[in-house]
Amino acid sequence: MEMADCKCPFCFQQFSPQKAAFKAMTVFTEQDFSAGMEEEELELKKRYELATDQIYQSFWTRYPKSEPENSYKDYPVIDNLSDRFLHGTYEMDSSGFVNRAVDAFGVSSKVRICPYCHNVLPFEFGKYPVKYISVVGITSSGKTVYLSQLLRQIETFFVKAGLTVVGTYDEVDRFLEDYKIQKNVPLPRGNAADGLMPPLALNVKCNKTQQIYTLVFYDIAGENCVRPEQMEKYGPFIHNSDGLLLMIDPEQFLGSLTQDGDFEKEAHSPDKVIAAMWNAFVTSDNKEGRSSIPLAVVLSKSDTQTEVLDYRSALFSNISYAGYTDYEIPLKDFAATDMEVRRLLARLNRNKTDILCNKLNECFPAHAFFAVSALNAKPQEHRDTYEEDCYMLDEEPETVRVEEPVFWLLYKLGALPVKEAETKKKRSGLLRKIFS
Repeated sequence: MEMADCKCPFCFQQFSPQKAAFKAMTVFTEQDFSAGMEEEELELKKRYELATDQIYQSFWTRYPKSEPENSYKDYPVIDNLSDRFLHGTYEMDSSGFVNRAVDAFGVSSKVRICPYCHNVLPFEFGKYPVKYISVVGITSSGKTVYLSQLLRQIETFFVKAGLTVVGTYDEVDRFLEDYKIQKNVPLPRGNAADGLMPPLALNVKCNKTQQIYTLVFYDIAGENCVRPEQMEKYGPFIHNSDGLLLMIDPEQFLGSLTQDGDFEKEAHSPDKVIAAMWNAFVTSDNKEGRSSIPLAVVLSKSDTQTEVLDYRSALFSNISYAGYTDYEIPLKDFAATDMEVRRLLARLNRNKTDILCNKLNECFPAHAFFAVSALNAKPQEHRDTYEEDCYMLDEEPETVRVEEPVFWLLYKLGALPVKEAETKKKRSGLLRKIFS
């Protein structure tokens, strides 16, 4: 079966899923070679010797201290398209997808790797259409905590919207283990501004259409979108995104340049991150000057805004799924949230809201506003076991509406059905612009 080319979730080079490389499971070390071994046997085993994979190493040299756990990184490479590496016998599953390679010793491997950067690909990667979603926000905006809480409960969220998680990957399990969100446990410090968190992938099936998609989430520091020296390293993650989720900390939105030199927060304000992303990664592909990439603007820590917004606001309570008949999301729910958040932002800072909205209209017209809380509790300062400052929760965390912006992005990407009756209703010019 002919399959469409896919893009590596690490280096974004295109290749046919049927021509992926593999890591061989047969491995020899120096102690396996004896003086009395025949030359032909020695030569064959030498080709399967454990050795540094220079291609893999070259990729992660660009992201110091970010290399993920990889037990196979120095294993031999099977790549039938290159004479530089071993050749093997490729085998397919019942759908014609190449899912394993057998080496010269008859040992099979299911560890598929990108033929260009040799990073391990998620299981069955390339078999289904892939949707890349980048979560962007400056350090401390809450990206990592948000992703942890979202992925920890994603099956529960998705089933309510007619989606079934049919496969998660080791990377997601490791991420959830490393970034636990629990009472009396230090909150994760998040990804370093110049670090790269490995892609977090899962396979999701739309119950209505029966189509399976591979969703790939990235955690991208907003600082890397405004620093010219970081553009080359992090630009591809924005440029290749199918959808963007921009996290905004309320304090970041309120922040301003002060006499004390608090320039960092101002330099990385939401509108500047948006402009930097557009200038560096979007304009080259959009002659009309506007990006078609859907962008969800998400106000994090919404539970802290009770003094600004009526506590009875829907933003302070979880989504009511009562109206999700046939598991289809009413478009009016997205519209109601969008308008409520716009009102909230205007009360926080009218001038910044006008600047932000203008930037979005001109750069990313396919956008909508959301508000979430990944904790619904105020973290308290503590000292961890290493006597370092940290934050902990004195109560069990709860999430509020964390799934809503992802639902909207999946709807915009054609992976999540919505109620058709809602799309036919007459709407205002603003809502038509956002949701059509």
